[in-house]
Amino acid sequence: MARESGRLGLTALRIYRYMLLKRDWVGVREIQRALRLSSPGLVAYHLNRLLAEGLVEKRRDGKYRVREFVKVTMLRDFVKLGRLAVPRYAFYATFTAIVTACYVLLYPECALSPSGALGTILVMFSTASYIYEAMRVLSEW
Repeated sequence: MARESGRLGLTALRIYRYMLLKRDWVGVREIQRALRLSSPGLVAYHLNRLLAEGLVEKRRDGKYRVREFVKVTMLRDFVKLGRLAVPRYAFYATFTAIVTACYVLLYPECALSPSGALGTILVMFSTASYIYEAMRVLSEW
């Protein structure tokens, strides 16, 4: 079941991301302190919105956690590595940077020749583009 995050605000998405990375039951006060939000009431409001969207579940003792499997379009640009959420573009940037460095170091006469320099410049441009996109995705969070 796919969910669109367009109806959720930035604060609700920040809370969801925190809970997703925490991977355990969390209380309202814990979220408020961790994200430095103004009041527990604000956190409770956004948790109720996440609950209504079916993204989180609530225990009787008032603690919440992320449901097991829900697709959220806002998270499609991230890869989860343990407790980290890394932008997908960071992997592309790393790969192209390593390939470019290996090319220049292993074949400098070809990479730095007039015809090879064009390819080197194009790959460096794509690496810079991936870095820009990774930073943009991170800044949206």
